[in-house]
Amino acid sequence: MKVAIIGCGNIGFEIATFINNCSDFELHSLTDINLDNIEKITNKLSRKIKISNLETAIVESDLIIEASNKEVVKEILLDKNIDSKNKKLLVMSTGGLIENTGLLYRIKKCKIHVPSGAIAGLDAIRAVAGQITFLRLVTTKPPESLSGSPYINANCIKLESLKTKTTIFKGELKEAINGFPKNINIAASLFLASKFEDISIEIVANPNTRFNTHKIICKGKFGELNCKIINRPSSNPKTSYLAILSAIGVLKNMTTNLKVGY
Repeated sequence: MKVAIIGCGNIGFEIATFINNCSDFELHSLTDINLDNIEKITNKLSRKIKISNLETAIVESDLIIEASNKEVVKEILLDKNIDSKNKKLLVMSTGGLIENTGLLYRIKKCKIHVPSGAIAGLDAIRAVAGQITFLRLVTTKPPESLSGSPYINANCIKLESLKTKTTIFKGELKEAINGFPKNINIAASLFLASKFEDISIEIVANPNTRFNTHKIICKGKFGELNCKIINRPSSNPKTSYLAILSAIGVLKNMTTNLKVGY
């Protein structure tokens, strides 16, 4: 299976390293506006990889892995060559799917994979979709992992001044995605699994932790589901290491006859 990776930062690098050691996939091409990111990957791998633009990468590959940002997700969904029965698309920036549902639901042939990312329990959430009456996500992170977010900048929040755990955002899904585009993909994935419109989002900055913690509280006719996940960040503090492992898990699931869970 020929693979193109769109976005060669931390996530793209880790996925490329996995693919390079897996006989079921061929890393065909890399796309990134930062050539230094591409060079970091090509220096790590044992063979030369093609550097492509977005359109060429989609045309020439069987599996396209988006590891960039939500704006690139829109570009991919708009590309005339993506909706083919021979294509698979793995999306890491799931906020881009929520913002472009019109484009998403137009695609009928391409198989789109959404990893569970930094959270667990998406298979259970998907199973009870339609019966949910309450759904909340509380995300707690070190302040530095939230720095530079549009919501932080717009509200002049001085993260470096925080001494104790502080709730900095409470609101709805779309506001959270716009305000924290690099931090809240898990909320978008939660919506795609649940189809529940009224997800409550809370974001907490805690200067006394090195970990990312996510709590999911889901209630409905089925009963109650509570899930707590504590992740260590990857080398990029805005990304949980579990998100990378989750994407690799999807790739492994593509190549096995026994498919367990989501």
